[in-house]
Amino acid sequence: MTRMTATPIHYKVELASPEHHYFKVTLRINRPNPSGQALRLPAWIPGSYMIRDFAKNIVTFEANSDTKTLGYTRSDKSTWLIEPCADPIEVTYLVYAFDASIRAAYLDFTYGFANGTSLCMEVLGQSNENVSLEVTTPASSRLGSWEVATTLPTVNVDHRGFGLFEAENYDALIDHPMLFGELTKIPFQVNDIPHRLVLVGKHYANQEALAKDLTTICSAQHKLWGESPDFSRYDFLTIVTENGFGGLEHRSSTALMCPRETLECGNKDTPKESYLDFLSLCSHEYFHNWNIKRLKPESFIPYQLDSESYTNELWWFEGVTSYFDDLMLYRSGVIDVNQYLKLLAKTLSRGLKGVGHTRQSLEESSLMAWTTFYQQNENAPNAISSYYAKGAVLACYLDLKLMEIGFSIDQLLQNLWEQHGRTAKGTTFDKILNAIAELGSRELADEIKLLVTQPTTPPIQELLEKHGVQVSQVASHPLTLLPTAEMDSATTYFGAALKETSAGLEVVRVLEDSPAAKAGVSAKDVVIAIDGLKATAKQWQLALQRFSPGQSTRIHYFRDHTLLNAEVEWEAPPQDTYVLSCALESALPWKKL
Repeated sequence: MTRMTATPIHYKVELASPEHHYFKVTLRINRPNPSGQALRLPAWIPGSYMIRDFAKNIVTFEANSDTKTLGYTRSDKSTWLIEPCADPIEVTYLVYAFDASIRAAYLDFTYGFANGTSLCMEVLGQSNENVSLEVTTPASSRLGSWEVATTLPTVNVDHRGFGLFEAENYDALIDHPMLFGELTKIPFQVNDIPHRLVLVGKHYANQEALAKDLTTICSAQHKLWGESPDFSRYDFLTIVTENGFGGLEHRSSTALMCPRETLECGNKDTPKESYLDFLSLCSHEYFHNWNIKRLKPESFIPYQLDSESYTNELWWFEGVTSYFDDLMLYRSGVIDVNQYLKLLAKTLSRGLKGVGHTRQSLEESSLMAWTTFYQQNENAPNAISSYYAKGAVLACYLDLKLMEIGFSIDQLLQNLWEQHGRTAKGTTFDKILNAIAELGSRELADEIKLLVTQPTTPPIQELLEKHGVQVSQVASHPLTLLPTAEMDSATTYFGAALKETSAGLEVVRVLEDSPAAKAGVSAKDVVIAIDGLKATAKQWQLALQRFSPGQSTRIHYFRDHTLLNAEVEWEAPPQDTYVLSCALESALPWKKL
């Protein structure tokens, strides 16, 4: 048995077997339920609205008291019920950790990462008890230079960060991810609060530029909200990969994944687009310190982690945050107006492209995040609305509407924070609408309600133009259908996103009523020839420029190893990618902080 601890519940985490991707967890419960103690691992992690069933990664489980081995039963897929025992009990289990994301756990000889939702079983009936967690120094000599980074409150840790931590309850315990490996730590200060960008993985980071820019962005966010969150330090825990990208917010840290090229600034006067993508990601997750971690839906207080927890407000918490992530780069002075308008144009294009946003309302998109958004298939552009991208478009629209009457969304956020964030009361859809009505008008609140509850497109173009932004639209990338206005213009349009492979051009998705759809082409088909010529990315783009709308071309493609062919009648490309510009920056509505 492990030593007795001052807390009723103690976890010991060992990086036991990197070669097998196993964390070993030992859980000591000093005062178990004498009629039988139940343990449960969460089914999902806050901020990522999908049932992931983390318990499926438990590969061994045993329970003991000081005197005997204890039996157990499984009441459901996530719960273990240990036989009655009045003495302290110790539970030991192995966690398979090979999910290379920021939502679960990962361990090999290159790095380790863990969320508490993947490692730490909840002691049911004692969720509000103080807990301690010990992370032991790795036994393997191959991990001899490893460190651990986490913002869990420390009790006693060594110079590498291994040792004893504590948390006030289970909810706090699982909100502090841990990063293991050969770490690069880049410190900076924001409002006298220590911050760090912590990197693991091969990188070529411009550390000076990153520290400077992140300081500027985070400081501007503190100024916008009017006060700092209730943390004493903050970490950007970042896994550097070849092409992974994403983030997940926590109460005093964020877990990030990014391609290594995004950490290279490039020319300081014209930073690389990928570098700005990383800054926007950091800005997004940092903004969540207020807008979702502390100001949050009433239905999330507290989180119910055993099943789906529904809210119709994600259009606000993710949409507004997606609007501000790029905007804070501009308002803090990290980027210029032309760079910002380029980023805003991408947001408009992503949010309003295709027919999906005209079929699913933002309210339904929020409620159905568990399935339609987090389990997207190849038909998603034709079926769903993004509460991120279209939510950001609506946030921009609301901001500009408030500016017309002398206010801005800044004041709205501050009011919501004062009424529902600092007080930890939580919001509802109606409370957000009431706050809009109080600051603006009931008419504006009713308009926003309609734009949220119905699959209606905000009239954003005319409003931007009223505020000094020139708006035009061009065709998307002819091969990927992504919003970019920098490719050679195509005179025709196929309407399917294609990915070049060794076998040919694989069809990723097909837009409704496009030439591809009308020809019978489907996702996962592999186009091998166009007009009798081998189908390559270069040949395809040449064809899109060579032919004219109304002309036809025969293509050959494989579906399930069967060779098919079809006649494609070309159409003019739709103008669905936004381009924004301005004649005079001083005339724009967004002001620097």
